[in-house]
Amino acid sequence: MIIPINVQYRIVSDEYQWIIQRKRTRKGKEDWQARLYYPTLKAAVEGLGELMVRESKAQTLTDALTHVDHVATTLSQALTPTIEGLEHLKKVGSGQ
Repeated sequence: MIIPINVQYRIVSDEYQWIIQRKRTRKGKEDWQARLYYPTLKAAVEGLGELMVRESKAQTLTDALTHVDHVATTLSQALTPTIEGLEHLKKVGSGQ
Protein backbone atom coordinates (compact mmCIF):
# COMPACT_ATOMS: atom_id res chain seq x y z
CA MET A 1 0.00 0.00 0.00
CA ILE A 2 1.18 3.52 -0.78
CA ILE A 3 -0.47 6.52 0.87
CA PRO A 4 0.69 9.82 -0.66
CA ILE A 5 0.78 12.61 1.94
CA ASN A 6 2.27 15.54 0.01
CA VAL A 7 5.00 16.10 -2.58
CA GLN A 8 7.68 15.37 0.02
CA TYR A 9 6.32 12.42 2.05
CA ARG A 10 4.36 9.22 1.69
CA ILE A 11 3.60 6.23 3.89
CA VAL A 12 4.08 2.74 2.47
CA SER A 13 3.62 -0.69 3.94
CA ASP A 14 4.88 -4.19 3.56
CA GLU A 15 3.71 -7.30 5.35
CA TYR A 16 5.59 -6.36 8.54
CA GLN A 17 5.54 -2.57 8.99
CA TRP A 18 4.55 0.94 7.94
CA ILE A 19 7.33 3.08 6.49
CA ILE A 20 7.61 6.85 6.16
CA GLN A 21 9.41 7.71 2.94
CA ARG A 22 10.78 11.06 1.81
CA LYS A 23 11.32 12.03 -1.83
CA ARG A 24 14.91 12.66 -2.84
CA THR A 25 16.94 13.15 -5.98
CA ARG A 26 19.69 10.62 -6.51
CA LYS A 27 21.93 10.55 -9.56
CA GLY A 28 19.56 12.94 -11.30
CA LYS A 29 16.47 10.80 -10.70
CA GLU A 30 13.77 11.17 -8.09
CA ASP A 31 13.14 8.25 -5.77
CA TRP A 32 11.82 7.59 -2.28
CA GLN A 33 14.07 7.00 0.72
CA ALA A 34 12.79 5.05 3.72
CA ARG A 35 13.20 7.21 6.81
CA LEU A 36 11.23 5.75 9.71
CA TYR A 37 9.54 2.42 10.48
CA TYR A 38 6.42 1.80 12.60
CA PRO A 39 4.37 -1.24 13.60
CA THR A 40 0.95 0.41 12.99
CA LEU A 41 -0.52 2.95 10.61
CA LYS A 42 -1.62 5.08 13.56
CA ALA A 43 1.94 5.23 14.88
CA ALA A 44 3.28 6.09 11.40
CA VAL A 45 0.80 8.96 10.97
CA GLU A 46 1.61 10.30 14.45
CA GLY A 47 5.33 9.97 13.78
CA LEU A 48 5.07 11.73 10.43
CA GLY A 49 3.06 14.55 11.99
CA GLU A 50 5.71 15.05 14.66
CA LEU A 51 8.49 14.92 12.06
CA MET A 52 6.78 17.52 9.88
CA VAL A 53 6.35 19.86 12.86
CA ARG A 54 9.96 19.37 13.99
CA GLU A 55 11.21 20.19 10.49
CA SER A 56 9.23 23.44 10.37
CA LYS A 57 11.03 26.75 10.35
CA ALA A 58 8.88 28.10 13.21
CA GLN A 59 10.66 30.67 15.38
CA THR A 60 7.87 31.39 17.86
CA LEU A 61 5.23 29.38 19.67
CA THR A 62 2.56 31.04 17.55
CA ASP A 63 4.36 29.97 14.37
CA ALA A 64 4.72 26.43 15.71
CA LEU A 65 1.02 26.17 16.59
CA THR A 66 0.08 27.47 13.14
CA HIS A 67 2.33 24.82 11.60
CA VAL A 68 0.74 22.12 13.79
CA ASP A 69 -2.66 23.09 12.35
CA HIS A 70 -1.23 22.99 8.81
CA VAL A 71 0.27 19.52 9.38
CA ALA A 72 -2.99 18.23 10.88
CA THR A 73 -4.91 19.50 7.86
CA THR A 74 -2.40 17.99 5.42
CA LEU A 75 -2.58 14.58 7.10
CA SER A 76 -6.36 14.69 7.38
CA GLN A 77 -6.77 15.49 3.70
CA ALA A 78 -4.28 12.80 2.66
CA LEU A 79 -6.02 10.14 4.74
CA THR A 80 -9.58 11.03 3.71
CA PRO A 81 -10.79 8.64 1.03
CA THR A 82 -12.07 10.21 -2.18
CA ILE A 83 -14.49 8.73 -4.67
CA GLU A 84 -14.18 9.60 -8.36
CA GLY A 85 -17.21 11.51 -9.56
CA LEU A 86 -18.28 12.62 -6.09
CA GLU A 87 -17.80 16.26 -7.07
CA HIS A 88 -20.58 15.85 -9.63
CA LEU A 89 -22.95 14.48 -6.99
CA LYS A 90 -22.25 17.39 -4.67
CA LYS A 91 -23.15 19.86 -7.42
CA VAL A 92 -26.35 17.98 -8.28
CA GLY A 93 -27.42 17.67 -4.65
CA SER A 94 -26.77 21.34 -3.84
CA GLY A 95 -28.87 22.70 -6.68
CA GLN A 96 -25.86 24.21 -8.49
